[in-house]
Amino acid sequence: MYTMDQAERLAAEALRQKFGEWSDQVALFGNGEFATKIGDLFYFGFQSVKYIETRDEKYFNYGPNCISVHSETGESRFLDIHEVLALQPFKAR
Repeated sequence: MYTMDQAERLAAEALRQKFGEWSDQVALFGNGEFATKIGDLFYFGFQSVKYIETRDEKYFNYGPNCISVHSETGESRFLDIHEVLALQPFKAR
């Protein structure tokens, strides 16, 4: 079983693999407010590095910007917009 910290590292690695040389342009986002566990899945939000650093809206990446990590297998998967809207993983419960 993976911990939140381990799952966060797996999510960061999945970002690097998906975005390749652009991996320095996106990063996991927030100080815990965009990281949660629901059932068997951890969810992490990500955003452009420039937006994280400046909070300037012109650098904001629109879209689902969410990755899940399975707590048992460690499998990482990017969510589509429909999943994010249905699940709303970062909405207060």
